[in-house]
Amino acid sequence: MTTSPGPLPPPILVADPLLARLVDELAARHGCHTVVLYGSRALGTATADSDYDLLGVCAEGEATRDARLVEGFFLDAFLYPEKVLAEVGPKLLQLRGGVVLREERGIGARLLETVNAALAAPPEALPEAEARVRRVWCQKMLERIRRGGPEDVEAHYRRTWLLTDVLELFFQLRGRHYLGPKESFRWLAENDPEAHRAFADALVPGAPVDAIERLVTLVLRA
Repeated sequence: MTTSPGPLPPPILVADPLLARLVDELAARHGCHTVVLYGSRALGTATADSDYDLLGVCAEGEATRDARLVEGFFLDAFLYPEKVLAEVGPKLLQLRGGVVLREERGIGARLLETVNAALAAPPEALPEAEARVRRVWCQKMLERIRRGGPEDVEAHYRRTWLLTDVLELFFQLRGRHYLGPKESFRWLAENDPEAHRAFADALVPGAPVDAIERLVTLVLRA
């Protein structure tokens, strides 16, 4: 009697033994029957030291995370039980361009279809009242930063807080999906050079407050 061979592994697993090992570990440690690679290693934009971003699906249990260094590389794996996928699936926009590495019952493929459908639709609009609050918050933070001196640790903290939050706010106010810093800066470089330059100027360590003010003005211009 002859037996038919199982499905061939995705080429990316054959080419990357460490990735294959991580997939096997997620199955052994957490019972993941479905594993999806996403981020730069799935999109083909990875550098030599890029993280391994994985999503695993388990039959049961609670949502958790497996983050650790493996052979000098950072593994960042989000693990979900099947019962929560219907709720969280449309929110997992970071899976854009993902590659299913291990599959059961077509769960991985359907998850990616859900993400693609969510990306094809406009994001939920920021309520007007919330948008107004965010605008006022930005101005308040700017004022507090301006008043701070070189030893004002709270002002330094607010500076970092503001610079971190305005990137997502830029996309929210313009009705676009926010896909994280790496993809957002790539999109800005290709589609809005003025905004990209404003972010670049304001994010330089020690940038003058004027550069931050110009960035905030641009973000709130929407």
